[in-house]
Amino acid sequence: MRDNPFDKLPADGLPPGPPPKPVAAAPAKPKRGKVVLQYERSGRGGKEVTLVKGLWLESQEARFREALLKDLKRALGTGGALEDRYIVLQGDRRETAKTWLVKDGYTTNL
Repeated sequence: MRDNPFDKLPADGLPPGPPPKPVAAAPAKPKRGKVVLQYERSGRGGKEVTLVKGLWLESQEARFREALLKDLKRALGTGGALEDRYIVLQGDRRETAKTWLVKDGYTTNL
């Protein structure tokens, strides 16, 4: 064993250290509803789209769906639109949309 040089220092006369900082727990993300991700190509001229729908999403106000659409389009780098009471994203974006939605507090079917 080696000698610790700090053991020889007198403990008297040392200034007190700063008080310990309180540990704050990270605020929990609010749980959001379940959304269903669905791939569709029929009736769209062969174009691939991803549908984001579900009872929870349909029960929300239109401005909430518009805000979610805007966030999804920005995060995924794709186009999209609102059709009836669900969100349509251009292309097959099921996996990337699932990742983003789960990170944002949603539950998905995939």
